[in-house]
Amino acid sequence: MELSAEGKTPEYMALAGIKFKLSLPQFKDNPQLKEQLFEGIKAGNMAPYYKEVCTDLGWKLDQNLYDEMAKENLSRLSKFQEDDSETPVWQDRLDYLCSIGDKEAATALATTKYEDSTLTTNRRLDAIFALFRIAYFHGCNVKDMGKAINKAHELVDKGGDWRSRNKLKAYEAIYCLAVRDYSRAAELFIDCVSTFESYELVDFGTIIQYCVLACALALERHALQAALRRQGAAVQALRSRFPELRELVESLHECRYADFLKSLAWVETQICVDPVFRPHYQHYVREARIKAYVQLLRAYRSLSLDNIADTFGVTREFVEEEISTFTAAGRLQCRIDAVAGCVVTGAGRGADADRSHLYQATIREGDLLLNRVKKLASVINF
Repeated sequence: MELSAEGKTPEYMALAGIKFKLSLPQFKDNPQLKEQLFEGIKAGNMAPYYKEVCTDLGWKLDQNLYDEMAKENLSRLSKFQEDDSETPVWQDRLDYLCSIGDKEAATALATTKYEDSTLTTNRRLDAIFALFRIAYFHGCNVKDMGKAINKAHELVDKGGDWRSRNKLKAYEAIYCLAVRDYSRAAELFIDCVSTFESYELVDFGTIIQYCVLACALALERHALQAALRRQGAAVQALRSRFPELRELVESLHECRYADFLKSLAWVETQICVDPVFRPHYQHYVREARIKAYVQLLRAYRSLSLDNIADTFGVTREFVEEEISTFTAAGRLQCRIDAVAGCVVTGAGRGADADRSHLYQATIREGDLLLNRVKKLASVINF
């Protein structure tokens, strides 16, 4: 797991990602992943989660092992004393239920505490965050994650403290990724990276990766570079731990489109096995390619297919088919001139007007600069 100066993500949270991989055809019989998941379950005496895993993945249940872990669970739960709902004892009990994967009991307790109006707003928010984590851990249930976010906003608006508001940004950012709201996700990630403390949900490395992926799609090239530069921790992590993501961002910013496609291919191998991104990874890759095409074509009135193919490091046939598809879908404002073998961007009167306006502004600013230089020269000469 990822360690940081601020906190540590509970080890059991990583098991959800392993279980998800094992549910995919290419990892179904992976012995290493099976061993990791099984050992993690045994180490945490996760009896309820063991039963869930056996059901979902088709494993044979070891009844003796299950009974042994269930006995340990009951023993631990009996040590949590009843409380008056203002002490942290119920929170400890809830955390333990989450750690053994007891979805039903954890959901029931968290819901009870959220609905208890005698609790402080921050205590009730802690219960809502637990509901989000339960939905995230058990299959990345987007619907339940969204309900938790809506409830959290209702309470935060009534008086949540800075800590709760800050945590909500990280939780909501991950939810936004899960519903393809990359713009909102990027905004929230940028806001919370420097003050991140939601280690109970994900580790800091995951937050950095999600932040970069959201920003790469949502922000324009200069805004993207500027946003990441303001995040010292993100820049450091990209340099030392995530060189592939760094190359994704830099190649797009520097218009190295062939390198960008290579980095994007690597990203696809990663997000296709991520519980949050899996339902959307093809959409993400498609949108990233569209962004690259738009970025290239906006600088030209027309560009040959051979030139585009060379720029992206692919064949002319691939470029022609892909641009035709994106154009037909209304995602690219251009057309292919098959006779001339080029892409015409459709820059017409509007584009001419823009160029004319830019030309006039340049002339005007140039005249002002020349006048200032003349004044400065006269003062120096005097």
